[in-house]
Amino acid sequence: VGELMLAYYTKQGDAQWTAEAERFVAQGAESPFLDVWFADENTGFVVGAFNLILRTTDGGQRWTPWLERTDNPQALHLYAIRPAAGALWVTGEQGLVLRLDATNARFDAVETPYKGSYFGLTGTNDAVIVFGLRGNAYRSTDLGASWTKLDTGLEEGLTAAASDGGQHLMLASQAGRLLSSRDGGAHFTPVKLARPVPASAVLPVGPGAAIVAGARGIAVQTFK
Repeated sequence: VGELMLAYYTKQGDAQWTAEAERFVAQGAESPFLDVWFADENTGFVVGAFNLILRTTDGGQRWTPWLERTDNPQALHLYAIRPAAGALWVTGEQGLVLRLDATNARFDAVETPYKGSYFGLTGTNDAVIVFGLRGNAYRSTDLGASWTKLDTGLEEGLTAAASDGGQHLMLASQAGRLLSSRDGGAHFTPVKLARPVPASAVLPVGPGAAIVAGARGIAVQTFK
């Protein structure tokens, strides 16, 4: 995904990547894709600026616009799409959080206490965490009916997160600081790093290491 509205896919190990969504460029589209998520090898979504959201059911060969299926009348930017707590969520600017109503094939708005931008989300099987500007992060265990503000101890924006599929979660900031949780995101503690790297993505690769990617490239961060 990227600024030229390119969504690349490959299948069966082909070395050749195909830019199916490049056709939007020829149509004059100016809204970038900002995130992509697939439920399996066929079904997935891409989201982006100005309420841009597309769905595929054939592995990315064809995309169907879902712009009219979001409760986002202001056409706010959509920054991230991820599953958590048994539902599929989208986060965006100005406090926008959407949850998929699978029965009606529509993303409904969910109220949260914060009106700043949420850059992403993560979670477990029973909790969802949304995070964004100025170190703000909120956790819900009831599908967004109520939210608890998390003490991150950070003032800069939270820009990335990762989960091991269980109770271990990580948050990363634009300044490169890492936070770790071992209780499903109920509490986070800072991770001591020798040299923080600004993060746009983070991936734990063991009990004492994580891969961080950002504007300065990719780095392996080790910690105790």
